[in-house]
Amino acid sequence: MAGNPTIDEVDRALIAELIIDGRASYAKLAPAVGLSQASVRTRVQRLLADQIITITGRVDPATFGLGIFAIAFVQVSGPTEPVARALAEVSDVVFVTVCAGQFEILVEVRCHTAESLIKALDAIRVTEGVGRVMSSTVLHYDKQNWAGVGHRELILNPAPKIHPSHVIDDIDRQLLIKLMADGRASYAQLAPTVGLSHAAVRERVIDLIDTNVISIQAHPEPTAMGIAGFAGVAVKARGPVAHMVQQLIALPETTLVLRTIGTYDVLAEVWFDDNDHLCDLLDNIRATCGLSTVECLPYLDIVREDFGSGLRR
Repeated sequence: MAGNPTIDEVDRALIAELIIDGRASYAKLAPAVGLSQASVRTRVQRLLADQIITITGRVDPATFGLGIFAIAFVQVSGPTEPVARALAEVSDVVFVTVCAGQFEILVEVRCHTAESLIKALDAIRVTEGVGRVMSSTVLHYDKQNWAGVGHRELILNPAPKIHPSHVIDDIDRQLLIKLMADGRASYAQLAPTVGLSHAAVRERVIDLIDTNVISIQAHPEPTAMGIAGFAGVAVKARGPVAHMVQQLIALPETTLVLRTIGTYDVLAEVWFDDNDHLCDLLDNIRATCGLSTVECLPYLDIVREDFGSGLRR
């Protein structure tokens, strides 16, 4: 991640457009920010090179047969950063962030089988410096959308909800894997990997996007959007969670909402402008019907963020 990105309002406008559509062409972006296509290309390439944004595709893990995914909450004995870096190397781990709060590290794991999840959690537990580990298995992703980051009013036309596809073939899967690593990979770059023409690849990619099998969005470094950061919010419900989930989805500050089973019933990711905003947001969440406990885990340092296909062995 970029430590102190230097960006202006035009950059922020570009980022906002790319959060909505990560594959927006330079011809489409240019009039939106009032610059030439050449200038827009230069700016977008700089934003990517400086890691002010990353542009990746998000696919429901079930598309690749990943029926088991979970969140591990890790308490650490001793320095946290070395432990976080070690956990980032564990097989099937796709996300690691150092946190403030009851748990020092938050880890997301995506696996093919229950056995592989057991192995991943065991590997986390035996990592040097790890103390207590608690986990929740993810049942369903109800929201994955960064279009509203930096906007306290709910975006009326959020990104479409992605869902698993059971009719895609091996060529589609290869394209998905490439787009999950680089959401702006050109058709010329994609074509040789699947042995098809540019036109055939273009048709397949557009179909995958239009049918909501993949959503391609920019993910900004927090300061790039003028916000203080992101935080995980773990909730234990008092009763049925459906109504509570809908209320969390409706909050403009939520980027992710997950239904889980285990330590917590619902997990969410939120963005915040400052500490006062985060406090007000947590009070708002606590006022939601059906909550029992709320645990806030502000992200201090994202050590690994690699959602790819989850096909790492």
